[in-house]
Amino acid sequence: MTSVSQKNLLKLAEENKHKGDLAAAIQNLEEALRGEHSLDVILKLCDLYCANKQEDQAYALIKEEPDLFSDKQVYRMYCKVLKENNLLIEALQLKEITGLELPFKVQPVSEEKQKQIMQSFKAKKQVNQMDYESLHKLNLINFTTFAQSILLEPVSDFAVRLSLCEDLIRLKLKDKFKVWVIDDLTGFVPADTLLLEKDPKYREIISAIGAKFSHNPSQLPLMIGETNLVLGSLYPKLNNYVDEPDSFASDLVAYLQQKDGRTHQKLFERIYQKLPN
Repeated sequence: MTSVSQKNLLKLAEENKHKGDLAAAIQNLEEALRGEHSLDVILKLCDLYCANKQEDQAYALIKEEPDLFSDKQVYRMYCKVLKENNLLIEALQLKEITGLELPFKVQPVSEEKQKQIMQSFKAKKQVNQMDYESLHKLNLINFTTFAQSILLEPVSDFAVRLSLCEDLIRLKLKDKFKVWVIDDLTGFVPADTLLLEKDPKYREIISAIGAKFSHNPSQLPLMIGETNLVLGSLYPKLNNYVDEPDSFASDLVAYLQQKDGRTHQKLFERIYQKLPN
């Protein structure tokens, strides 16, 4: 729903746009969103952001929508924003999800800019979300080649390694990729691999941790956070390290609380040696 005040601000924004004052139009729509959610306002604001060369803000705004697919207007705007941001990799993933051609053709940035993105990424000591998202502006060959080079680095950032694996999986690539999991160099085929949150063993372990702390909910967020770090460190080869999810969950809790990981003690020690302090 769009409130009366939001409708007034929408009208003002339309007048601003008519006069060519995009900054004022954007300001009015941003003000309209401070009160409450309005899809009408969001769609118009995304359009204005794109028109005013603020496509990154359009991306951040549309991605906040809980469902990017069921509403045709939201889906179309999402596709347009991917085009304006040159987010080819995300567009290819979207194509795999929907099985449809996108309404807009998404192109990567120029080869020169792609080289700059890869060089800049390699030089970063700490990678933030925006740094990582810039990799989605690469073409498919550069993205997969670059992803493989990062996955072959034994000291690659934990979160980056996990994100790259899941991006390759969303692309449903059938080539085999090599990746370091703790101290083991292994391989996986993205098309044959589940995302971490969809892996049955991941779900069973998280469920077991939840059950163990059902009577002590204050500790649950911390335990879930630590569990995600451990399981993320073993991804995408959970099956190589987890035989019995309940036993694994029980040993992990014992390790976190008493430093006694029982049959998994050596594995947990290896994992935490690799994790950032």
